[in-house]
Amino acid sequence: MPRRIVSVLLALVLSAVLCACDLSSLLPTKEASSAAESLNEELAGDGTSYADFMQIMAEIKGFGDRAAEQGLPVHSEYYYSFAGASVSALRYAAEYILWLKGEGDTLASFTAGSRYSGWSTIAGINYASPYPSYFEGLLLEIQGKYEESLEPFAAASVMPLFPEEGLDFYYLKKMSVPALYELRDRLRELEDQIYGAYSPVLSGEEWDRRYFDAEYLIGLSGEQILAGDYDRALWFAGQALKADPFDKRSWQNAAACAFYAEDMEQMGAYVDEGLAVFPDDESLQMLRQGMLDAVKEMEAGS
Repeated sequence: MPRRIVSVLLALVLSAVLCACDLSSLLPTKEASSAAESLNEELAGDGTSYADFMQIMAEIKGFGDRAAEQGLPVHSEYYYSFAGASVSALRYAAEYILWLKGEGDTLASFTAGSRYSGWSTIAGINYASPYPSYFEGLLLEIQGKYEESLEPFAAASVMPLFPEEGLDFYYLKKMSVPALYELRDRLRELEDQIYGAYSPVLSGEEWDRRYFDAEYLIGLSGEQILAGDYDRALWFAGQALKADPFDKRSWQNAAACAFYAEDMEQMGAYVDEGLAVFPDDESLQMLRQGMLDAVKEMEAGS
């Protein structure tokens, strides 16, 4: 799917979220702690609102819930994993800044109480989220490592789901220690909601910043089929679906890779869910018919 179309679709989704959803329980109330109040007071200028960010991610998690209820596991993973990677990235950024302000001993020990730490690990939850790259660049910039920050900033900016209006969370650096702890804890609560419904399967794969691109991933799966590594081809196909389940090519490729990997159960699942979204797709229909014919032949021979 062209990047512009994906961006427009997400913009429509996020617009609907902000207009139609009441997620006020995630926002500080009049009865909130003084730390939360100070957090609000310290938001700087026209920076990207962390509160709006949390609202949107909570609603995207809700999309995952509804997809799961409808029996669409790939789509539910897409929503859950995108929300998870994005929220975890902001939470890790808040922890990182706390550590830079003198909290904790080592960064690893200070973040040990959180679910996921490290930019590469968090990115692996969903490579299509621009937030791990963006916040990695932000933390490098905050530390004065301007040249090093260019690569992650650039990687985030070309992702289809990077907001067209841009991002500006630099004000996090100015927040007080109590305010950052308050933000971290609220983000942890949101992570608990997301990961209570979904458990990411992390491969430990080396982070390729192009893994956000479904077309690139489909190409890699094809290379692995030619090389005879069908399990690896199936992994790339699954990542392509997680990057863009709204492109029928992702489903066609995933079903084909499952066939080569001799994972008929997974192939059937991809064909069924793909046809639920693209009922008129001839390639998926042919694959389903082929599976039905194979079952009939097996039954006739038994």
